[in-house]
Amino acid sequence: MKKIVAAVCLIVFGMQSCEKAEISKNESEMRFSASYDLEPLTKAPIPFPSGNKSTIIGYTAGANLTSATPVAGTPLEATGAGTGVLTPDSPLYLPKGSYDFYSLSINSTTQAGVTFTSGVSGQLVNQRDYIWAKHTSVAQGGSVTFAYTHKAVGIEVNITAGTGVSAMSVTSIRFTPTKADASSKMTLSSGVIGSAADKDVLTAMNLTAAKGSYIMLPMASQSLDIEVTVNATIGGVSQTAKVYTGVVPARAYAAGTYYTINLTISATALTFTGSTVDDWATQTITGVTLTEQ
Repeated sequence: MKKIVAAVCLIVFGMQSCEKAEISKNESEMRFSASYDLEPLTKAPIPFPSGNKSTIIGYTAGANLTSATPVAGTPLEATGAGTGVLTPDSPLYLPKGSYDFYSLSINSTTQAGVTFTSGVSGQLVNQRDYIWAKHTSVAQGGSVTFAYTHKAVGIEVNITAGTGVSAMSVTSIRFTPTKADASSKMTLSSGVIGSAADKDVLTAMNLTAAKGSYIMLPMASQSLDIEVTVNATIGGVSQTAKVYTGVVPARAYAAGTYYTINLTISATALTFTGSTVDDWATQTITGVTLTEQ
């Protein structure tokens, strides 16, 4: 009888131990959420869109990322689930302690595909809207909130029909974006992308009506060449595939900055009519002169 009672007690004690272990495990599961500025002119935080992907990497709090190893279970891919919630591909459980978390996304439903070695990424590329965030000193089982900021450069060119121009259709806008080089890498601890030294060849911008847009990597001081092709009636004469070119004076193109260049086609020339630079960050572009070809 004593043996039976002892066996029952062991079973009950074992069940209680398992239950406590399960509770402890659940309390150690990390939870993630995110927000960011969806558009350059939107100042209020916006929940991370449903379906967008992000990469999450965790370290013990205060770790030196150049030598530390990420915590087990990370890097971890996650997906926006609406209302700002980030759902990891698999749950992340961590033992008692404090942790620092970093996240990278390309602001898309496609995974970033970026790996970090000793805290530095591989060479990055143009046409990726790299956004980055961190949340440090989070206890096990806590909530990690990422506030993403843009780390690439946005370029926008707007073409307007001026006096003497009608029936205008912009068919192409090309410019010389950053030429990625060995400096075009991200430091995970800060999100900083190094500035490339040179510009690339003329490259087509994404065209919507009379607006061209492009996301490129940061670049040290360089002039930008612009080429605009239009069909229009100019001075009463129908023109097809009319090409205008110009140069934006040399300047550095800083990470997290959105540059807008406004150009107007008149009967005799394509002229610079002003610019805005938004936060992303505030700068000024002046002195653009474009000539008819």
